[in-house]
This record gives sequence, structure tokens and C-alpha cells, in this order.
Amino acid sequence: MTKILLILFSLALILSQTNGVIQCGTDVLPKVKPCGGFVLGQDPTPSNDCCVGLQDLAKIAAASQSDRKDICICFKALMKAGQVNFKKAKQLPGLCKFTSFMPITPNPDCSK
Repeated sequence: MTKILLILFSLALILSQTNGVIQCGTDVLPKVKPCGGFVLGQDPTPSNDCCVGLQDLAKIAAASQSDRKDICICFKALMKAGQVNFKKAKQLPGLCKFTSFMPITPNPDCSK
């Protein structure tokens, strides 16, 4: 778990320096951090905090194409940094009751 937190912290520092309105380190990372145990295969179900965070991001993404793109770019970087179990990650929209705002793949196309 310490390794996960170190990776997330490092990414937060790097990615928070974007020019967009949505900042990876301050707007996205805190909302997805509680999902780490589930998507890395350590927890059997996503936590309530994970689901609430993803629901919040889905609402933001639905309201603005620019924000959706920024969130997607952040997710893409986070997925490359960790050993995400995509089978579990693909379950999150159903388990957490939100509409996915991006493809859940190792290399999503964030331009759409």
C-alpha cells in the first residue's frame, strides 16, 4: 500500500502542473485514491468513498468536454503508473452506479 501511495503522490506532483481547470493532483487524485485497493486487486469491493468520488467525477465530466478530457488524461497517467486490474476497473460503473465518461482501457483515447 505504501508503494501505491508513493506512486500516487509522485503523479499528483507532476500532473497538478497542467494548465486546465481540472487539476489531476488536487481535483482527481483525491477522488480516485480510495479506489486503489479495488482496482489493484487487493479489496473485493470498491469502498463507498471510491464510489462517491467516481460519481462526482462523472458529473463533472458530463458537464464539460474540456473537463472530461482533463480527467481522462489524468486517469490515463494513473493507469500507466500502477498495475491496474482492468477487469475490476471495468466493474466500477456498475458497482458504483455511474455512467462511465471514458473507455476503461490501458490506453484510452482522451480526444473524444
